[in-house]
Amino acid sequence: MPDLRLNLLKNWLAEIFAPADFSITIASDDASFRRYFRIKSAGKTFIAMDAPPDKENTAEFVRIDKLLIAGNVHSPAIFHKNLEQGFLLLEDFGNQTFLDAQKQLFTPKYYQNAIDILIKIQAISVSAGDIPAYDNTLLTAEMQLLTDWYLPPLSANQQAQLDEIFALLSANALNAPQVFVHRDYHSRNLMLLDNELGILDFQDAVIGANTYDLASLLRDAYFEIDENELQNLLKYYYQKANISTNISTDFATFEKQFELMGLQRYLKVLGIFKRLAIRDGKFGYLQNIPLVEKYALAVAEKYPELQALKVILQSVSELPQAMILAAGRGKRMMPLTKNTPKPLIKIQNKPLIEHSINSLKRANIKHIVINTSYLAQQLKSHLGNGADFGVHIIYSNEENSPLETAGGIIKALPLLGKRPFLVLNSDVICDYDLSKFKLPAGSLAHLLLVDNPAHNPAGDFTLSAAGAVKIQAENPLTFAGIGIYHPDFFQEYLGKTQKIPLAKLFKKASKNQQLSGEYFGGFWQDIGTPESVEFANNS
Repeated sequence: MPDLRLNLLKNWLAEIFAPADFSITIASDDASFRRYFRIKSAGKTFIAMDAPPDKENTAEFVRIDKLLIAGNVHSPAIFHKNLEQGFLLLEDFGNQTFLDAQKQLFTPKYYQNAIDILIKIQAISVSAGDIPAYDNTLLTAEMQLLTDWYLPPLSANQQAQLDEIFALLSANALNAPQVFVHRDYHSRNLMLLDNELGILDFQDAVIGANTYDLASLLRDAYFEIDENELQNLLKYYYQKANISTNISTDFATFEKQFELMGLQRYLKVLGIFKRLAIRDGKFGYLQNIPLVEKYALAVAEKYPELQALKVILQSVSELPQAMILAAGRGKRMMPLTKNTPKPLIKIQNKPLIEHSINSLKRANIKHIVINTSYLAQQLKSHLGNGADFGVHIIYSNEENSPLETAGGIIKALPLLGKRPFLVLNSDVICDYDLSKFKLPAGSLAHLLLVDNPAHNPAGDFTLSAAGAVKIQAENPLTFAGIGIYHPDFFQEYLGKTQKIPLAKLFKKASKNQQLSGEYFGGFWQDIGTPESVEFANNS
């Protein structure tokens, strides 16, 4: 698919650098819709920003950049701009981020330097730039992202408790000294230059609490600071900013303000990271959720007035999760699947996949990942986010190249969490009670096995009296397409996006005595051919 905006950017750059040639490579992407490219021409390098004007405010970037430079803060020089198209040509700060440096060797002096610069930023006149206020409306809207994208549906009582906590955190922010707030002052937006730090990603600046950027820096979603070091750096800021003199606030009060301000940010970030995965397909941010969860729970556990939040947050990690496999082409079902994805073929006046959803719902499993490929949009249009069916659905899109069963599950792992999860084929109908399906201790995978159907007379596995599953021995049974897996079952292939069949993993787990199963003699039917559809509809 042609990249129309990249072509526009190249045309704009050609006008700037003509008659000289230039090269363009990806420098980085962003959690927003912005992209950054490194430009080389005549021995010099620059950064080109692509910010679609219908989604990003490039003029605000330019305005805030001028304010920072006037405040003696090193933000990038702007050499050329095209606000109508959303393009900027910027000073290149290189590749060495504050995050990379700290991962190599934690250096408190760098943090002290970042705090010194933060104090400069907070000293920028709030009236000269007409910066928007970080008011209650904005603070609450940010925290609402937690409810909209991260949390399961809440009871009326839980929602009321959360509303009270949101009000508490908002009041804490508004009662703090109001200063110039960068709003994303963390290790990925600070660049190490020769003798100073370069500051990036400041276009969303507001006037807000003096502890906000400090929490972004010291409770970073991408890098955890040792608790003792954090205390030292908190005290460093407290002293350098003259908090005790200028604001008449003792350190214990200041520390609580810092922690509650940080909590407001953690709640927002949890929602944003999950939204980036669900809405935008940017799954990389999900790996940072556990650290942000840890920060949030630590604050919630510390203060009695936040105990309800602790309970709500802990409930997320305890929720059972499931995946429905729905990416297959359904070739054996032709011509029924010529214009309809197999999961939407109707059995007893109900699409196949709704039978799977209802089975999960009866087991009180309401958080479901569905992988898609063939005619994916039809499936998404029919199911939406699952609200009409009383569940919450996230999609793992495999584009036009389905990854087979194991490959599809591995791609969806960031959406499934760290606990064991259930996986169902969307083309089976079964009345087994899924609430009873558990992963035994010592197993990485546990399979439901049924009597061999006519289309698979040789079966798949043998089940021992102790529940161990062996590959093709005596008295074989058929895998029902229903299993429960520990994420470690897929450990060998993590990070790989490729077609991987489950059989390969089953063989290894069986050899290591980590594959178990149970027999089910009740109703089960595989819907794999037009004849099986007719049979199911007439049975």
